[in-house]
Amino acid sequence: MLFNSLEFVFFYAVVFALYALLRANWPLRKCLLLLASYCFYMAWNPPYVVLLIFSTALDFVAGRRIAGSDSQSERRIWLAASCVGNLGVLAFFKYSDFLLSNFWIAAAPPFAYPDFVSGLLLPLGISFYTFQSLSYTIDVYRDRRAVSGSALDFALYVSFFPQLVAGPIIRSREFLPQLTENRRASPDELLSGFDQIARGFAKKILCADVLAAYVDLVYADPGSFGAVNHWLAIYAYAFQIYFDFSGYSDIAIGVARTLGFRIPPNFRLPYLACGPSDFWNRWHISLSTWLRDYLYISLGGSRTTRWRTYLNLAITMLLGGLWHGAAWGFVCWGAFHGAWLVIHRALFRERRGFRVPGWMSVLLTFHGVCVGWVLFRAQSLSDALTVYAAFFDFETPVTTVQPLVLAVLAVGFASHLLGASTRLAEAWRAKSVDIQAAVWLATATGVFLLASETTQFIYFQF
Repeated sequence: MLFNSLEFVFFYAVVFALYALLRANWPLRKCLLLLASYCFYMAWNPPYVVLLIFSTALDFVAGRRIAGSDSQSERRIWLAASCVGNLGVLAFFKYSDFLLSNFWIAAAPPFAYPDFVSGLLLPLGISFYTFQSLSYTIDVYRDRRAVSGSALDFALYVSFFPQLVAGPIIRSREFLPQLTENRRASPDELLSGFDQIARGFAKKILCADVLAAYVDLVYADPGSFGAVNHWLAIYAYAFQIYFDFSGYSDIAIGVARTLGFRIPPNFRLPYLACGPSDFWNRWHISLSTWLRDYLYISLGGSRTTRWRTYLNLAITMLLGGLWHGAAWGFVCWGAFHGAWLVIHRALFRERRGFRVPGWMSVLLTFHGVCVGWVLFRAQSLSDALTVYAAFFDFETPVTTVQPLVLAVLAVGFASHLLGASTRLAEAWRAKSVDIQAAVWLATATGVFLLASETTQFIYFQF
């Protein structure tokens, strides 16, 4: 069930109405949200809800066992069971075909490749809810007070439908305390929630999908385009994936807010970052902080030798790239960001005399991110190399670009340059409800009239 579909609009309207009718009965409201979350997930592929229930049951039991045991070895066994169970299911469905196919190429065994592996269907949102559920058991292992005493609350935490399939990845300490008392959205929360939902739909359908048409055209046959078209394409993809994913996050956060829940922001003007580390503090914040807290710090973080710190950064980003997908392009993209973080740390953070003006740092960081996006978007490594070579191909004639694509690109740059100012946000909040409602109505009309087709969000595939 796509957010940008009439099916979801109807689903959300029914859930919102029933949730409002049950406003005096908090346990029943939570049961409604849990049932709605499972129905939302099963709208994609009903049998796969078993995996979601398995992850929920495993980590709820593991959390109780870890918190209730005084034996350190038993606590470690249950933590290991949670890690092996969650990551094992994730690895089987997401990486078995990638790993086995590469083994078959390298080893060339004298028997046929197993058909059932190549036919596996990747469960929707498995990377997100696996990390979210797994973080709970790790938190309980680190602090017994993080344990949940309610199976209903924990199941709702893992499966909460607004952010179930593409995040943001919520920590248990952020969400579980919200389930202890009845959640009622105030008029201001309803207003801001619907406002964020409208902005999310506008980002996805009016911006991301427009840019996607041009990006898909160029990357379908990268050898047919020259430098100008390819530079426009990498800028277009940078803002396509930003509008697409931040649009999803806005809808998820807005829907949750209208139900009375708070979900932390997932983006903070990422293309104004001053360096790779700052970029990851602004882009997909819930994943980057997860990797920092549960992987990078567990490896030793920066509390060790310089070279071990570099290795920890490289491993973290390499696995972060692999988290996005079972393909060499994602692995190379993660390696690229790992190497960039290491080099930037060595040159700028450890040698404090070396300085670059702020505006130049933003410009260089933005283009570094764009260059990395080629590995993320290209259909193969050979296509990525073709794109990189085409950056310097000024002989191939320029293919005409639709004015609408250029207009959306301008909106992308303006959204960052103007988004850094609080004056616009304050001016918008100062507008009357009637004016805001008129803008929402115009946005909704544009969304459903201008959208040529329903396209899924980019991060649904992860």
